[in-house]
Amino acid sequence: MNSHVAQPVTCLRHSECARGFTLIELMISMAIGLVILAGISAMFISYGKTSTAVSARTERMGDLYMASQIMQAELRMGQDVCWDAANSRIIYQPLDGTVVLGACTSVDADNGSFELRAADPGNDKPTPYVCWDRPSVGGGCQELIRDLATTNGMSAVQSASGTWTVTMGSSYVDEERKGKNMTLSFNTWPRNE
Repeated sequence: MNSHVAQPVTCLRHSECARGFTLIELMISMAIGLVILAGISAMFISYGKTSTAVSARTERMGDLYMASQIMQAELRMGQDVCWDAANSRIIYQPLDGTVVLGACTSVDADNGSFELRAADPGNDKPTPYVCWDRPSVGGGCQELIRDLATTNGMSAVQSASGTWTVTMGSSYVDEERKGKNMTLSFNTWPRNE
């Protein structure tokens, strides 16, 4: 018979027998691990907030830019442009339009306009928006851009040389979850200038 019996291990010194971690070493390593984990978590939270803020700002600026491009194209192809401050709208007479703008208080069927309208939650318009009343197109005013600023959402000023400066304002939420305002201005002029 084969008799292999395990012989007890004898340690000449205490350090030769110590093969595990002490309780203090485990506590210290856990504390270091928690600090590293907290740092990584804070970094990801900060990254998420920054990413959301940059995305919101980029989206708002893209919307304003797109609306400004449409407005510039229409206004530059017009014979005449005027600003109706009482109704916060830009009225323009297209090249093929036959009705002259006149006092700039109403929009004729041949003319077009870009109008800042107040929020109308009942009709799925929770924020101020710009609607575009396109000339010779039925259906009335169609939404061009929403989420504009309550005050100074859109304005236009004419210079002595006949150039119009149109400004649109909006807002976005930054990293600290605070609302920040932004504006976009562009210059335009009617074709006859």
